[in-house]
Formats: sequence, C-alpha cells, structure tokens
Amino acid sequence: MDAADLVWLQTPAGRAATERATTLLTSGDELRALRALGRDCAPHEARAVVTLVLGRRALAGKLPDADALWCDREAAEQTSHLLVARHLAQRFSSHRYVADLGAGMGGDALALAEFARVLAVDRDPARLAMVAANAATRGLTDRIDTVEADLNDWEPPAGLDGAWCDPARRDEGDRRLRPESWSPPLSRALALVRHAPGGGVKLAPGIDLDALPADAEVEFVSLGRGLRAAVAWVGTLARAARTATVLDEAGGAAVLTGDPDAGDVESREPGTYLYDLDPTVGRAGLVERLAADLGAWKLDETIAYLSADEARSTPFARRYRVLAWLPFAERRLLEVLRAHGAGRVEVTRRGSPVDTNALERRLQRALEGDPSRPPLVIALTRVRGQHVAIVCERDEN
Repeated sequence: MDAADLVWLQTPAGRAATERATTLLTSGDELRALRALGRDCAPHEARAVVTLVLGRRALAGKLPDADALWCDREAAEQTSHLLVARHLAQRFSSHRYVADLGAGMGGDALALAEFARVLAVDRDPARLAMVAANAATRGLTDRIDTVEADLNDWEPPAGLDGAWCDPARRDEGDRRLRPESWSPPLSRALALVRHAPGGGVKLAPGIDLDALPADAEVEFVSLGRGLRAAVAWVGTLARAARTATVLDEAGGAAVLTGDPDAGDVESREPGTYLYDLDPTVGRAGLVERLAADLGAWKLDETIAYLSADEARSTPFARRYRVLAWLPFAERRLLEVLRAHGAGRVEVTRRGSPVDTNALERRLQRALEGDPSRPPLVIALTRVRGQHVAIVCERDEN
C-alpha cells in the first residue's frame, strides 16, 4: 500500500470497495476476495483494499476505532494498545511541541496529540500518508504536522520541547535485542531525543539494561499481566531509576519506583502467602522494593516470587494462600493434591524446567476430587536453589 493507494481508499469508490472486502474476507479467503474485487477495481486497488482490511483486523483490540483507521498489517502490529500509548504520552502533558520519530501509522502521534502539538517524522511516505489520514479521522489534523526524513541524518528543528522515538526493531533471532541493529540505532535514538529538554525511547522489553545510559529512567509497562512496553526516559522526563507500571482496563495506572535490587532481602522458605509478581516488577529490578511494601521475603535470589505471613493487597502481584510445599516429585505432589481434595489444577512456573502443560494434563487425569471446585494452583520454582512445588489456593481475584 503506497501513498497514492491511501488517497484512492478515502474516495467514495475506495470506501465502497473496503466495505465489500470486509464482507468477502470474513471467510479469510484473500484470493477469492482479490478476484471478486478485481471485477470492479484495478489490481493494485484490489490489493490495497485487502491490505487495509487485514491491517484493520490486526489493529482490532488495540484501538477502539480500528475499523475507521488507515494502516497495513505491519503498521498495525507495531502499534501500541491505546491504553499503553496514552499512558506513555501523558509524560508529555506539560509540553507544547513534541516530535514523534519513526511515527509509523501514527498510533503514538495520535496519543501525543491529546496533550501537545506533534511533529511526526518518518522516511516512508506511505506511513506519513497513514498518519495524515488517521489524524483527519480523529479530528486532529491541526495538531499533527508531518515531515519525510531519514532519522539517521535528520536534525530536529528548533522549538521542540519534547521528543519520542520508537525505533524499528528487526525480528531476526536475537537481533531485536541488539540495540545498535535497530533503525535508528539506540545510540542515535537517544541522541535525537536529547535535542529536546525531555524525551523517551521505546525499547525491546528484553533489552540488556546495561546498554542504557546511567541517567535514564527505565520504565516497564504491563496490561492484563502482559509486558507491553519498555521505555528509557531522559532529561526532564526521567524521574526515578526504575519504574514498574501496571495498567488496568479502565486506564488507571499503578506505579512502583525505586532503585534496582541490591540483594538486601533475605531468601527463605514459603510462609502463609505466595505473591506471583507482575512481570514489570522483575524486569525493573524492583522485587526488593515491593518486598518492603508487602513485608515479604524472597524464595530464591533469582526468582520473582515473594512470600509473607501477612496478607496485603497490591496491584503488582497475585496473592495465593500456601497449602503445602515440597521438593518436586510428581508422585508425591499427586498425593498432596488428593489429600486436599483437588479436582482441577493450574500449573505455573518460575525458574523450573518442567513442561507445565504436560504436567497439568497428567495431574488432571489422575485427580478424583470435585471438578466444580476452584482449581488449586501449583507453583513450580526454586527455594534457595532447590526445585520445589508449592500448592496454593487463590486468595484474591
């Protein structure tokens, strides 16, 4: 899909073809849809329509108005969920003019435009055409400017007081974790956003944190227990060394900040409660910070489980009541489950090599308890280096 295709797609003929393609693609047969559309459209127009419909389908679930936006599948897959994009954009709420570097289809630019005027920069004219079309759809045309440029040699203009960069990360083995293989490379992205007083660079969530500058705040963001974003904030937007943020479906954010773990929390055997931490906490290195809030201790130096004898609620962990724990042995584990009348189980793990799906199936077949009862949870992990199974029941939703 190129910029000319996007112009045609927004005409009455293009919109009519898009509606027809949406119906044709319900069955998922792209070839059939292309043939049917080709009776009334030029071949490149038919391809553009199918590309748009598949892009909107990939975008569904991320943005509420996905069926009205303009994108292809690749651009849609690279776009952040609305709640994540809006949370990150809020850092720029006191800014006037923010650059979105590597704008793609404009998902971040649209979120940023709720708080500031935006300069969307991309080297692909088709992507910039998407940004312009999506800005018009959202009624934000007067809030978003576009410029075609290669970020490897482009210099930010005067007047920017904020900058955001989401580098393209190649998905070839571990190359996406190698920051200097990104486009632009991480070093260039950081240099670009430092032209403004405050800026942020989106990272691969699995990045080696040692690759980041010491003055950057590193934030990890989750939604629905899934790690959705990692960001290096610099300049005036850096507020703490590390941040773990948990978003809820209503758009609320719980934020935990602090210095990375220093090994100051003891490790010992499970107590009355087990806390299964949100992935942001472990990636941000804030396990010990959360342990202090919960009056908890670690089970193992390298595992993101905590335990405590007092129940405390937190958005940063699920809490379970410990029924029993034992060195991992499947036969003995089955005996313990039967003693507790288990009819169903859910198996999870941290630091265990066991195939949890296969174990869960075997245990399920062997249990004789009431299957209508809530399942017991088995956490496979390590306690001071020993491989163990912790049998729990949910203590809160």
